[in-house]
Amino acid sequence: MAHKKPLHMGKNLTDLEEHFKLGKTIGHKKVLQLCTAANRVKEYADRHYLDRDEEQAYVFYMKYLNLISMIRNHGEYREKKQEILESLGNNSQMLVIYDKLEKLKDSLEQRYSRCGVVQERELNKQRNQQDNMTIIVTQQKLSINAKELLEMIRDSKTSMLIIDCRAEKDLQASGIRYDHVVGVPVQLLVAGMTAGKIHEKLPPEDKPLWSSRKVKEQIVLMDYCTEGNLRKDTPLWVLNDILNNWDQDVVYKKPFLKVEGGYKNFQLCYPMCCRNPSYVPSTMEFNDDARLEDIEYPNISEIRMKDDSFGSKPQPNRPAVDRNSKVAALHVYESKSKPITELLEEQEKLMDKSIQNEREMLSTENVLKQIHDNQENVMDDNEKFEEISTLKYQLMQMEDKQKEFIAENTRLNEQVQEYKIQEQSWRESGERISAREAELLELEAQRRIKEKADEQKRVEQERDRLARDRLAQERLEQRREEMLRIAYENKRRLPQQPPPVETNVEEPAAIRPKVPQFDRAAKPSANAGVSAAADYNQNVYREVQRDFAPVYGSVGRGLTGLKNLGNTCYMNSILQCLSNTAFLREHFLEGTFRQNLNRSNKTQGRIVEEVAAVIKALWLGQYKCIASKNLRYVVGQYERQFGGIEQQDSHEFLTILMDWLHSDIQTVPIQQYSSLEDLSASEKAWIDYLKGMESYVSNLFYGQIKSTVKCVRCGKESATYESFSNLSLELPQNANRCHLNVSGFYADPEAVATVYKKKQNYVKFPLQELDMTTHIAPSELSRNKTLRARRYHLFGVSNHYGSMESGHYTAFCKNTVHQKWYKFDDHTVTSLDTSDVCSSAGYILFYSSLPESPETQQHQIR
Repeated sequence: MAHKKPLHMGKNLTDLEEHFKLGKTIGHKKVLQLCTAANRVKEYADRHYLDRDEEQAYVFYMKYLNLISMIRNHGEYREKKQEILESLGNNSQMLVIYDKLEKLKDSLEQRYSRCGVVQERELNKQRNQQDNMTIIVTQQKLSINAKELLEMIRDSKTSMLIIDCRAEKDLQASGIRYDHVVGVPVQLLVAGMTAGKIHEKLPPEDKPLWSSRKVKEQIVLMDYCTEGNLRKDTPLWVLNDILNNWDQDVVYKKPFLKVEGGYKNFQLCYPMCCRNPSYVPSTMEFNDDARLEDIEYPNISEIRMKDDSFGSKPQPNRPAVDRNSKVAALHVYESKSKPITELLEEQEKLMDKSIQNEREMLSTENVLKQIHDNQENVMDDNEKFEEISTLKYQLMQMEDKQKEFIAENTRLNEQVQEYKIQEQSWRESGERISAREAELLELEAQRRIKEKADEQKRVEQERDRLARDRLAQERLEQRREEMLRIAYENKRRLPQQPPPVETNVEEPAAIRPKVPQFDRAAKPSANAGVSAAADYNQNVYREVQRDFAPVYGSVGRGLTGLKNLGNTCYMNSILQCLSNTAFLREHFLEGTFRQNLNRSNKTQGRIVEEVAAVIKALWLGQYKCIASKNLRYVVGQYERQFGGIEQQDSHEFLTILMDWLHSDIQTVPIQQYSSLEDLSASEKAWIDYLKGMESYVSNLFYGQIKSTVKCVRCGKESATYESFSNLSLELPQNANRCHLNVSGFYADPEAVATVYKKKQNYVKFPLQELDMTTHIAPSELSRNKTLRARRYHLFGVSNHYGSMESGHYTAFCKNTVHQKWYKFDDHTVTSLDTSDVCSSAGYILFYSSLPESPETQQHQIR
């Protein structure tokens, strides 16, 4: 826990009273303006309370209570009571504030009386000397003025990047004359933005500058006119938050510096160092100190309108439009043709971006071709694999961007055609005369657009040709590798044993999910496998050297976090839950899955290898957090939506991932029978679903749902069997509390368009002794009496916060080594109280009836 901030505002509580007194003029404000001010003061109080600045927290909470008292005594209180209550919240929030104030008061009184200000400062000095990192941070300057910024610009030894966040038109019109300034339009600085997304949305010429932040010694942040401390949710605050918390792959060498007074102050002090120093924004940016409640709005009844604004009578001396005049007609034409010229101009700019993107893709394809063609490449196989993976990922992103360009161009084309139809109707109605000059301008714009479209098509065709050649070469290499693998397998295969004697058994266990057994006695010795492994690596396969970009630190086994690679929290949540699935984890850690790799399926065993590598890194206990870059890239190759930086659904990812893992090691034949006629319908459906080959994953996770339809007249029943790897359970829409249901999404019937929302029901689910007997088919209960005693225990939860379009995923998992619950929030891992596991955020629940570890010799079916 962070240390309490030093006392700095007084020697006793009486000294603090001066700070929370309200100004005399504030009583003249309207009541809703006072509510807005009160909520803002409460925000500041909560922030200081979390920062453990007890004096500031005490002052702002007291100021908040004074504002509440003023609101209740306000003349408008009774009239607008309902709006006030909605704005300020209920009484429970007030009780929390009273509790905090009581704790703050007791703590401050003890500190004032025990130490005094001098002794308190001495204690903090000693404490800071024990923590070198703290003293370094506190001594760092966090803001600079215009003069200091100019000195840094003129110092050639200073490695600095200035990030200027103003409106896009202001960035283009004026700025500091310095080679290392990148403009980030203020429109991009919104909640949910990441450093990666900013890179995607910047123009091509600014991307290298933005990327240079990774190597610069000092980052300087600047907006138009901010002074003092950053206020929450302002653009500069959002930018600072993005760089600190959502730029995982960059480690900044120094704290960011903020320019006091922003660009406005620098332009005022040193106009000769600015482009277009006389430029003033048309819409001034307000400092946060200019509160909304201080702005007076005129009443519409007080605004004097022109006499003929809404009247129908013509006024004297008012000129009439002469439609027979060509000059007047040209003016009318130009005013109505303006939208179409703007559309064509926008379309032309879009074509330029599209062509540039096509050229970048063509350039990337050329680089890939050079890597494949160059037999004397100095890179080793691992470097080559990493380089090719990175380039392919960039191609995927550019292809997605190209699709967006095409969609936008189609929309603009439709608007142009609609406008032309409307234009024709104007001409036929005689509303205006066609102007040849404007038509020529339109034709010239269309000619330029056609030229750009032809150029884009030429570049696209060349890129497609290179892409086809590359894919054909990659397929050839994969076929060659597969042939080498088959040859090696045939060479090393032992003489086949005689087949076992077939017998008819009444309850064939092979076709049902069963506990995989670990035969540790059959594990080869270290020396015995050296020769075969070396031969295999030389001829067929080399272990991929993965870059997990780890943050080193000694943590407990299984307590390593996963970095967020741009909205990959949904993936991180599922991986942590699978990592804490004991039997699956041990199967991956021991490497026994390699005995059953399936190289002939779509994913060629690559998914299971990458998941196993991530889980192995998570359980080394040497890293605070890692990045699953290779896994995301490989996953993105087979399901593009998971390779990008957009938020996805964790349930969809889990379902697809389980099928991939099953398919990657689906090489174990199901026990054959003399006749399929002897099998029950469920057993036939199971064999048919698995196509005669099962896997370790199917034995752990897969099951069957039996659906029965009964005729109400004759009473005849028919049953169908459907296999699954996870069960989706519906929530009743009108229930506030539910038991053991997954928080699914539903279509909002009141929405104008199809908008999906997350159900906010509180889900009550047990952590132990979940009884599923009532949901087991009677035929199975009669077949297997042990199912009646089966109880399931929770070991993982994937949580979702927010809506379907946006939000955040975390995981709660029980660590079998430490026998405790932990919260996995991307790169952060913290211990969790058992009472906090059950919450309304629970989205996917992981239950098991197996023992907590494979070493426990129990024979239970999941």
